[in-house]
Amino acid sequence: MKTMQELSSNTDLALRFRNYVILLDRLMREVEEELQQNQSVRNEWSEWHSNWKNAWLSPTGNSPSSNLKERFSVKRRLG
Repeated sequence: MKTMQELSSNTDLALRFRNYVILLDRLMREVEEELQQNQSVRNEWSEWHSNWKNAWLSPTGNSPSSNLKERFSVKRRLG
């Protein structure tokens, strides 16, 4: 037969474990939400970077980016 102290100890342990699981569940939800937000930021950055890269590498001769290309050209700095 179990004593009251043993039952109380088991109940405390069960409550602590339950609270721990609730805390972990909340943390997992927050991390998942943050990861989804970060994914949307990464997608937005990737799209911007792709557009910038395409504009920078486009072969148009008289675009504003061609002046920037000449100004910041590695060949110009080395030459």
